[in-house]
Amino acid sequence: MFRNRQLMAVVSGHFMIDVLNSTGAVLLAVLAVPLGLSNGQIAAALTAYLLIGSLSQPLFGLLADHLHGKSMLLAAIAVSWMGVCYMLVAIAPSWSLLLPVFLLAPLGSGLFHPVGTASAALAEPERASSATAIFFFGGQAGLAFGPFMVGYLTGQFHSLGIIPLALLAIIPATLLFLAGGSQSGYAQRAARPARPQAPRKQIALSLIIAFVALVAVRSSIQQTYQAFLPKLFSDRGWDPTMFGLLAGVFMGAGAIGQVINGGLADRFGMRVMVIWPLLLSVPVGILCFVSPSTWVIFATCAAAGMLVGGQHSVLVVYAQRLLPVKQGFAAGLILGFTFASGAIGTWMAGLLADVVGLQTVMAYLPLLGVAAALLGVALPGRDRPVAATVAVPAGD
Repeated sequence: MFRNRQLMAVVSGHFMIDVLNSTGAVLLAVLAVPLGLSNGQIAAALTAYLLIGSLSQPLFGLLADHLHGKSMLLAAIAVSWMGVCYMLVAIAPSWSLLLPVFLLAPLGSGLFHPVGTASAALAEPERASSATAIFFFGGQAGLAFGPFMVGYLTGQFHSLGIIPLALLAIIPATLLFLAGGSQSGYAQRAARPARPQAPRKQIALSLIIAFVALVAVRSSIQQTYQAFLPKLFSDRGWDPTMFGLLAGVFMGAGAIGQVINGGLADRFGMRVMVIWPLLLSVPVGILCFVSPSTWVIFATCAAAGMLVGGQHSVLVVYAQRLLPVKQGFAAGLILGFTFASGAIGTWMAGLLADVVGLQTVMAYLPLLGVAAALLGVALPGRDRPVAATVAVPAGD
């Protein structure tokens, strides 16, 4: 698979998209003092960013379904769009000019994710699940790499430090444009008759409600970590390089956790690997926010990232089994809801932080893991994740 030019192009694009996606929280933490931003303003900006990116995904998924054989080209456009937007963010002289451009950037992410998910599976139709896992790992690696790099660069050059990262988008965008030229070849290979799949089981409404609530709560926990780790430790006097590194550690651990959790779920069942990581994330998360030791903070932050973030791919596979729709719309709907629900949770956390203090909000945040674990009890206990039926745009 690693010799597949199309797959490597789309993985590189996912890496770049999420490098840029991860810069927002660190950038706003750096700009909070000079621009006089409150926790509520930061939360509102990040929530709007996430909602724009997530709610646009189903629409872009439908677009991919209708533009046959153009998914790689659309992915290249998405990466280019985000690179240009972040270049403009870097040179914006005021908050009133920076915010609109900042909120245009996630349209690139909204386009890329459903198109990229479909393209990854299409590049290796016989090993779609493995290709999709590599695709998601690329994104998680970008989320881990981005905060550290933007923390260091903004610490040295303020907002202009984003420019080098934005320029890097040229590389994956070029690879995607070039790979798009040969897309028709592997699209024909993907057109082979699909293997027969087991019929879907009748799903109880209560199970769907419990699963949706579980996804929303878990996503809120993860995205609040991502959004406010930089601001929390900036308030404690850490420099941007250190709190950027901490945010990167959280996301990097989540990438590793996805690989580990997916394998364990195959062996022990999905419900077990949803409930126990959520429960274990509670004490390590609380320790991360109350400990005075830098080493303990980094160690527990990594553990929390692995336990909370590591469930994403397992939950996506399970959601694909529940949805009655297919193709690009399904991919956009699954990912869009995950990001949107987390965005709303982040916004609520920011509003609460302006009332009771960010330290208090973050110290109690891990307790939501108990609620999410209780919702996980409602899930089937003996079924194990099967190979996901990955959304593939019709005609690609």
